[in-house]
Amino acid sequence: MSRPVTLITGASGGICSALARKLAATDRLVLTGLEAELLDELVAAVEAEGGEAVALPGDMRDRAFPQALVDLALARFGRIDRLVTGAGASRAVPLVEMEDEEWDGLVDLNLSAVFRLSKAVARQMIAQGEGGAVVHISSIAHSNGGANVAYGAAKGGVATLTYGMAQQLGRHGIRVNAVAPGIIDTPMVRRGFASQFDGLVAGAAQRTPMGRLGRPEDVAGVIAFLLSPAAAFVTGALIPVTGGIEILSPLSAIASGTN
Repeated sequence: MSRPVTLITGASGGICSALARKLAATDRLVLTGLEAELLDELVAAVEAEGGEAVALPGDMRDRAFPQALVDLALARFGRIDRLVTGAGASRAVPLVEMEDEEWDGLVDLNLSAVFRLSKAVARQMIAQGEGGAVVHISSIAHSNGGANVAYGAAKGGVATLTYGMAQQLGRHGIRVNAVAPGIIDTPMVRRGFASQFDGLVAGAAQRTPMGRLGRPEDVAGVIAFLLSPAAAFVTGALIPVTGGIEILSPLSAIASGTN
């Protein structure tokens, strides 16, 4: 059997770059992101591992871009078997300081673009008639609002989109799941919390049972599992990859100030 073809968005970022490297030996990759130079470096790294990859830089808010990615996958590899939607952006900003235009842009990128690409890829998977696997990247912000309410609301929408897609596409043999990362040491987090990053590290050490920030590889491993045949009976799942930061500390620890 030929290696599956996996389309990954946000591949110039931390989590999906780590995922592409992890899948280099098993999948044929279609990669996209905003930073062309980083994508070129990633393609070279995949090929150095003996893998196959093609990249197309672009903005997922472009309404024509999803079909361009599908067309690229078909032109290069003849099919699409798997999809990972990792493109996203955020910044810390209070609700009362957010302009409508920023809300619209963040919801479009973090939610609506996921819908548009999912629709284009699902149509191709259905036409192929051989099933498939989709993994969306949501966020712990879906449950706590996060530092940007537009981002948190959009990631909550991604969770709901996951459930709806799993319901509708299961009969076609297409599994749809999501991961919800916590605080992961990625370029987006470092940029968004540049002046507070040391505080994030200290806070994670105190509040997270695992005692550290997450690494991109921590999330990539879970996504790779969800894409794989090992997860053949897993669909409609939202898996937190947080180091347990959302777990309420025991009252004794709170009372003693140790957590």
